[in-house]
Amino acid sequence: MQTHHPFSPRPPVNEEDWIASLSDSLQKGLLTLCSSRIKAFAALMLFALICFLPGFNSIPPVDRDEARFAQASKQMIETGDYIDIRFQDGTRYKKPVGIYWMQSASALATGEGAEAPIWAYRVPSLVGALVAVGFTFLIGMRMASVRVGFLAALGLSACILLGVEARLAKTDAMLLASILAVQWLLWELYDHQNGLSPKQAVLFWGALAIGVLVKGPIILMVAGLTIIALALQERSLHWMKRAYYLWGSLAFLILVLPWFIAIGLHTDWAFYIDSVGKDMLAKVATGKESHGAPPGTYLGISVATFWPVSIFFILSLPWIWAERKRKAVRFALSWILPTWIIFELVATKLPHYILPALPAMAVLTIHAMECRATHYSAPWAKIVALLVPLVAIILGLGAPIGLIVLEGTILTASLGLGLVAAALAILSYSILTKGRVIASFVLACLVTPILYLNIHGAIFPAFKSVWLSDALVAEANRVKACESVELASVGYSEPSLVFLGGTDLQFLTAGAGAHFITEAGCRLVMVEKRAETAFMQALGDKAALIQQSGQVKGYKLNGGKWQTFGLYQLRMN
Repeated sequence: MQTHHPFSPRPPVNEEDWIASLSDSLQKGLLTLCSSRIKAFAALMLFALICFLPGFNSIPPVDRDEARFAQASKQMIETGDYIDIRFQDGTRYKKPVGIYWMQSASALATGEGAEAPIWAYRVPSLVGALVAVGFTFLIGMRMASVRVGFLAALGLSACILLGVEARLAKTDAMLLASILAVQWLLWELYDHQNGLSPKQAVLFWGALAIGVLVKGPIILMVAGLTIIALALQERSLHWMKRAYYLWGSLAFLILVLPWFIAIGLHTDWAFYIDSVGKDMLAKVATGKESHGAPPGTYLGISVATFWPVSIFFILSLPWIWAERKRKAVRFALSWILPTWIIFELVATKLPHYILPALPAMAVLTIHAMECRATHYSAPWAKIVALLVPLVAIILGLGAPIGLIVLEGTILTASLGLGLVAAALAILSYSILTKGRVIASFVLACLVTPILYLNIHGAIFPAFKSVWLSDALVAEANRVKACESVELASVGYSEPSLVFLGGTDLQFLTAGAGAHFITEAGCRLVMVEKRAETAFMQALGDKAALIQQSGQVKGYKLNGGKWQTFGLYQLRMN
């Protein structure tokens, strides 16, 4: 029997054998996980938490939407008024009350009430993201198989857009969860055509009510367009006949109408003028708040926001088109296309608007991959596939390099994580070019927890200069002359400063700031450098009464400029 001498040259490793071995190992792991729905679901929840938790409690309030939502919820706790929605003394009549109730309940559950930190207001978004992952698993499983559901939900957990929304105290993750509950039950109606069970009907109408209370008509639009598209193709609505319309619609109205009537009476119907007239219709007609963009924008940005699933979705398009009459494909396309077209036509474009379509895209992508129909050999496909490592390299290495450039801070561990993410993405690409599509997809999804740990967990909290409100309030607390201090800001009016500094914080002009600081009481005013001259001139002879107690310099993301602030208060005798 021949033996291999330990110091003799080893035979070369066959690359094809190595890739096949790795792919087979991943396939066996998937087979084991997907042999049990409970094991598959538990693994998904664990993976999703690993993706969503880095930075969840360490990233300060993000301007502007998150800070506005969280502050309005905070004021509900402070005032005990859970009908009206306000930001300081102004109204916030853009969205219904659902998410504010959830955020208030989450903050109260911590025992800290209105003083709860920002992560407490983010919990509903985290829960919504986890529920969305769970429903994607269920939809994929019911439309195809446990494995399709598992991989589709894995891809949704890994996608960049949901990872961002899971960390922000906003509406979109919870809205997605309610939409997916409804879409699952629409599939059950369409597929089996024997109606919903009473429990399913409760979920269907309850999820519709939650979606409307969270973000108004969006859930009705997605579900309604899906039904219309299917009805036109089937030339029938017979499959929708047993949805318990009588008591279901009554229950929906009982859940939704009380608050909508109460807010109308409470505000003399101003809520509807602002939310429908000034917000929703303005977004449809014009690019509101500098977020206008031409039709087709989402086709471009979704490559990044839905990464890594977007790459494999593009590679799956030939199969999706060829199988468009297959029942599951028809349902998914009826879900995706009308909603996507509507948002492309709306003038205001924000990346999260298309989030409701992404789970259906994920299910279609995995369905194509399971049918071994993902094209990867054509020249165009090879170019598209390069985006798998390219995005990982840009994010994984660009973030720590950006930290070095802006902050002068070198995080060796972050650079290491970026290299690991880039290497794993390159491996995913290499395996994809050898035709091992499922293995490539799994590896691409495994890149994202590393990117999240790096970017959200390490890089973003370390970008001290961009968290201006956090730095200003910290400096104010350091230099304040008494325990309870009244704060004002001149030249800086981001909502995160209100959430961190207190509801009573005032945004003032230079003249009003000078008057504020010289009045009786323990007061401190933060003055942006370009407003200092006007501030001092407004003080006049009283300038001798005040002193600069601190200074903060940082980079304002909204506007993209460096700013310096002086913190002023009365001189101590």
